[in-house]
Amino acid sequence: MSPAPVAVHAAAQSVRKYTRRFLALGWPRVLLVLGVVFTLLAIASPVWYTTIDHGGGNYATTTYGWGTLTEVTYESGAWSQTLIRSYTASNFNYDAVANAAGASYLAAVAFLIVLIVVFALFSLEWAKRFPSLGFLILGLIVLVFAFVALLYPVLTVPSAASTDLRQTAITSYWGSIGVPSGTFSWGGAVGWWLLLVGMILGIVGGMWPFLQTMRSPASRVPPPPREWQVER
Repeated sequence: MSPAPVAVHAAAQSVRKYTRRFLALGWPRVLLVLGVVFTLLAIASPVWYTTIDHGGGNYATTTYGWGTLTEVTYESGAWSQTLIRSYTASNFNYDAVANAAGASYLAAVAFLIVLIVVFALFSLEWAKRFPSLGFLILGLIVLVFAFVALLYPVLTVPSAASTDLRQTAITSYWGSIGVPSGTFSWGGAVGWWLLLVGMILGIVGGMWPFLQTMRSPASRVPPPPREWQVER
C-alpha cells in the first residue's frame, strides 16, 4: 500500500477516535461545546450591516463589528477598496451605533461565559445527583442570557443607526428603502446569525438534563399508598 492511502486511513481513524471521545461527553455537553464554538465565531464576526446599491454592480457594504467599522466598495461587480475604521478614531462619527454594537458584543460574551460555566457544572461528578429543580434553574439561566444576547442588538441598533446615519426609515433590524442614488438596505450580519445558532445549541444543551430528569422513571416518585392499601 502506497504512503498516501496509509496516511488517509490513519487520519480517518484519528477523526473517528476523537469524534467518539467528543460524543462520549453526552449530548448536553456536546451541544454546549458547539454553542461555545458558534458564539466565539459570532463574537469574531460583524453584528450588523448596511448596503447602498447604485445599480450596475456598483455598491458599498458597511459592517459593524465589536470595535471597528469595515466598508467594502465594489465597482461593476469587482472589488474596489476596503476601508476599516476604529470606533475610537478621532474622525469617527457613529458613536451611537458603536455603543450599541459594543454592548451587543458584551452581552454575547456574558452568554459565552454562562455556557462555559454550565458545561463545567455538568462535568462535575455531583451533577449526576443534581435535583431536577437545579437543572431547570441552570437551563433557564442559559435561556435568559441567550435571548438577551440575541435580542439586544435587534432592540438597540436600529434607533442608534437612525440617529447616526440620519435615516429615520431605520426602525427595525432588517429593511430597505429607495434613495435618490439607488437602494439602501440593512440587517443582521453573519455574527448575528452565528449567535442565533449558538443560542439554539446552548438552550437545547442547557435544558437537556432537566428534560431527561422529567422523562426518567427515577424522577417520578410514586404516590404514597392509600389507607386501604396499607397492610395492617
